[in-house]
Amino acid sequence: MTILLLHAGIADRRMWGQQVEALEAAGHRVLAPDLPGFGDNALTPPTVDYVEFAAGLLDGATAVVGCSFGGRVALELAAAKPKLVTKLVLVAPGLASTKWSKEAQAGFAEEEALIESGELTGAAEQQARMWLAPDAAADVRELTVAMTVRSYDQQLPFEDGVRAVWPEPSAETRLAELDVPILLVVGDADLPELRALAERLARELPNAGLETIEGAGHLPSLERPDELNRLLLEFLQ
Repeated sequence: MTILLLHAGIADRRMWGQQVEALEAAGHRVLAPDLPGFGDNALTPPTVDYVEFAAGLLDGATAVVGCSFGGRVALELAAAKPKLVTKLVLVAPGLASTKWSKEAQAGFAEEEALIESGELTGAAEQQARMWLAPDAAADVRELTVAMTVRSYDQQLPFEDGVRAVWPEPSAETRLAELDVPILLVVGDADLPELRALAERLARELPNAGLETIEGAGHLPSLERPDELNRLLLEFLQ
């Protein structure tokens, strides 16, 4: 089976290293790209279409795994191009309509202030504190900071010059049409609004189940890789 892994907005393809290894060992063909504006994939003005980018990587029906921002891309891909998606895994997915708590909004404001003052490493460290579980390992924090700084490097020069394009109507208005098998995964240490969103999607999607990973924040692939690998292998077999 071909499996496409779409990373979170505070990460890049490096967040999937242990999943690529486990899935390939089980005989799967794995694609783990950097989305445009992340890792080594530069943005190209004037627009960026993440769904078309993902679709362009596929040459047939594929299982798609997306985390956070990558989860939004995966969900939109499944709704816009259903023939390309055979199974769907959404890890702590975010949606355009996500209602952020006052605490989360304060965290975003702190990040923005640090970026505006040129403290990119400080902003990335603040994001790692915000998104990872309190007991996340030092190497996980270090990698998360490095991936986030890299996203700043790629995106900030184009802050006012690239516009994201999304399918219309949005997947969020078409949940009842997504009848492929779907697994939702969330860490019990993730933000409360994202845990609530995962629970809502599990109720509203026709063929979805929900698994919670203890001790994981927003990036279970790094924080609890063995548990996420187990869930992926069981679901994707």
